[in-house]
Amino acid sequence: MLIQAIDSGTRQAALQISGAVIVSRGRMHKLAELPGYCAVLDGKVHAAIYYCCRDGECEIVSLDSKTENIGAGSRLIERVVEEAACAGCTRVWLITSNDNSKAIRFYQKRGFDLTAVHREAITEARKLKPSIPLTGYDGIPVRHEVEFEYRLD
Repeated sequence: MLIQAIDSGTRQAALQISGAVIVSRGRMHKLAELPGYCAVLDGKVHAAIYYCCRDGECEIVSLDSKTENIGAGSRLIERVVEEAACAGCTRVWLITSNDNSKAIRFYQKRGFDLTAVHREAITEARKLKPSIPLTGYDGIPVRHEVEFEYRLD
């Protein structure tokens, strides 16, 4: 598996995995405008991560994979953590939804700590992105953002 920067040759395939727009902490992110990395296996993009570094912090805006349990997500996170450290960031942080227990376990296993639950943040985010579903995994109502961080200092 090759981990590489998302470029003109991989951007469309990466966007098909992740979608075009992500809302986190009340901010709309257009993934086509963000830097990122992708995992390529057998000439095909299997996973993608997008991030945004500013003010000494790095937000993982999106991490999605078509193929689970091949290490792609872990390797993509490692690459963004390296990038954030080189950029002088003090933390890498991300948001997931309250229903996504699989992601919550995934991030904790990779050293991310739960730092906040932003109540009704996804309810508010629907004003910017109405396509966010009302119900998520296991029939759980999607309402809250769950924030995790990985400290670099």
